[in-house]
Formats: sequence, structure tokens, C-alpha cells
Amino acid sequence: MNIKLRNFQFPDLNSIVKIENASFSVDAYPKKRFEKLWRLHPKDFIVAKLRDKIIGYIIAYPKRYFIDFDSLAVDKKYRKLGIGKKLVNFMLNRFKKKWLKRALLEVRTTNKTAIAFYQKLGFKIKKTLKGYYRDKADAYRMEKIL
Repeated sequence: MNIKLRNFQFPDLNSIVKIENASFSVDAYPKKRFEKLWRLHPKDFIVAKLRDKIIGYIIAYPKRYFIDFDSLAVDKKYRKLGIGKKLVNFMLNRFKKKWLKRALLEVRTTNKTAIAFYQKLGFKIKKTLKGYYRDKADAYRMEKIL
């Protein structure tokens, strides 16, 4: 499977929103949030493409001393094929070259699939964030030392 990674372009927006809504029923980002993230971090919004179809994306950007993994999703039809891993590793390698040594993210404590995915990539649960999400659900803060 020949997956290409490239920077997000505005015409990708509807595909990204579709993947987002299918992936996150409770906390899906609205279209406006993606537009804002793209304006703020145009080089840090990457899409995975198979032929002419957007099948996943990642948004991760540098903060003061770490990489903030904001959002990641892969189209349900293309999961378990290594696309999420490819996206995460792309960002980790990119920011490692910029001398960032830590990556952080938040994940729902009930999202066992995502937790296992990130643990396989070397992330560790560092703490529980009580009431982190809009619906007051808890999150784990996960960290990877590069």
C-alpha cells in the first residue's frame, strides 16, 4: 500500500471532518477548529493519502519544550494497517530533528484502543486529568521521551 504523507491543503477539509466525525462521536472537532489549527500550524497538519483519497491526518506542533499531539484519526476502513503509526512516527522524527525531547497527548481513559496504540509507540500514562473533556470525562496525559 503506497501511502503518501503531505501537508494539509484547504480542499482536504471536508474529508478530514468526515474522518473526525466517524472517529470521535463525542468530542469531534468542528470544521472551524480545523481551519483555526491550519492557520496557526500550517506545517504541522499532515494528511495521509492513498491514491486520491485522504485516509487519515495528524496535527502535532511544538510548544515551548515539547511536542503537543493535538489530534490523530484514520478512516475506519484503513485502520490496523500502520497508517496511524506512520503519521505519529513522521511527527516524532520531524520534531526530534528540532531537538524536542518530549511528546505529550491526552486520551480518554475509556479509549482502550487508543491507549494501547500509543503505548505500543512508547508513550506512557503520566497522570489522570479529571473532567478534561466537555462531557466531564477523564483523560490520561501520556508522554513519550524521545
